[in-house]
Amino acid sequence: MATGTISSLGIGSGLDSASIVSQLMAIERRPLTALDTKEASFSAQISAFGSIKSRLSDLQSAAAKLADPNELAGYATTVGDEDVISSTAGTFARAGSYTIDVVQTAKAQKSFSALQSASTTYGAGTLSFSINGSTQDVVLSSGGNSLQDVANAINDAGIDVQATVVNGDAGSRLVLTAKETGTDNAFTLSVSGGDANLTALATFDGAHPNARAAENAIVTVEGETVTSQSNQITSAIANVTITAKAVGTSTLDVARDTTGIEEAVKGFVDAYNALRNEIGSQTAYNSETKEGQPLNGDATTRTLLGRMRNAIGTVPSGHTGQAYEYLFSLGVEVQQDGTLSLDTAELANAVETDFDGVVTALGAYGTVMEEMATAFTQADGLIDNRVDGIESSISSIDDQRERLEQLLTSTEARLRAQFSALDTLVASLNTTSTYLTQQLDSLIKPNSSN
Repeated sequence: MATGTISSLGIGSGLDSASIVSQLMAIERRPLTALDTKEASFSAQISAFGSIKSRLSDLQSAAAKLADPNELAGYATTVGDEDVISSTAGTFARAGSYTIDVVQTAKAQKSFSALQSASTTYGAGTLSFSINGSTQDVVLSSGGNSLQDVANAINDAGIDVQATVVNGDAGSRLVLTAKETGTDNAFTLSVSGGDANLTALATFDGAHPNARAAENAIVTVEGETVTSQSNQITSAIANVTITAKAVGTSTLDVARDTTGIEEAVKGFVDAYNALRNEIGSQTAYNSETKEGQPLNGDATTRTLLGRMRNAIGTVPSGHTGQAYEYLFSLGVEVQQDGTLSLDTAELANAVETDFDGVVTALGAYGTVMEEMATAFTQADGLIDNRVDGIESSISSIDDQRERLEQLLTSTEARLRAQFSALDTLVASLNTTSTYLTQQLDSLIKPNSSN
């Protein structure tokens, strides 16, 4: 009688041992599946907080605009003839109406060389441009230059004059143009160390119909003459820039820019509602499926909602008794679902009645809301701390998974060893049974022959 080791489960016993072990291990792996589910839930929470933080950042930016009077107390300009002038006003401008006469626009000097033959070459030398009391040199280190080579050298030198070459039937010309307008940027050209051809370029063709001397802009504002090196005049009216475009007369009106306030408040309301809706989406619960969104029941989002309501509904510190004490007096009201609505007509009426009071009120509420949002969005803020806690839980799950995987490996090895031993035992018993049966048969057969 011989016995041995069973190499495959079930061969010795006839049982489907491999299937049994597989089913037992499936049961043993259930805690691992639970860990995967928990980790997926934590990851969904982190993603949800990312979406909320993004909306909070938008609200933070919108609130910052309300808190900054420079964003609200702006001025706008209106010109009578846009072909003559254009204009912009700064934050600290003042309302007024003006008559603007453009006597002359600022121009940059443009000079032309004499006609040059296409075959003319220019030797080495230095071109010296005298501009506003300084000298700017362009060095040609070798000879045999074409007119285009000379122009390229001027442009590559980075001086305050740019050069082009114009080619015509009669020949070519070097065209030199100052980069800036005004008489301060007029230039002259001299050549040293060059051949006759290079030296000749310093003699401009004053009779060329397109040659132009440098000129300053001259405008009158309410009869007062103002001269400027450029076409942008900033000194005539405080915090107002006038751009001269053509000779002529135009009116200029400076007035409060009330559209800036409406746009800022609308942007704030939209950002607040987007955040409120995002929180609602991430914390929702479906009573029919009995399933909640990732942040359903989350304490941090409940805290955020509470602070949002307080920032909107509580009079800011130091603002009690001020004009437009509450936001609803500016047309901003809280709806039943927690979102905000804006009555633009009511806001416009308030702006018309007391512009400075509106700016002060919006600034107070904007500051409170910006500080609230910052507390959640800043590094190590409430959201970052909450996410850090979730990530710590995920790290703990990873440790649990690693330990469980090791345990499952040893459990499977133990089960396989046990079933292998069972197979060996059953195989041995089967062999013994067969041997005994054979022995009994051999005893019975002789007796049967008698």
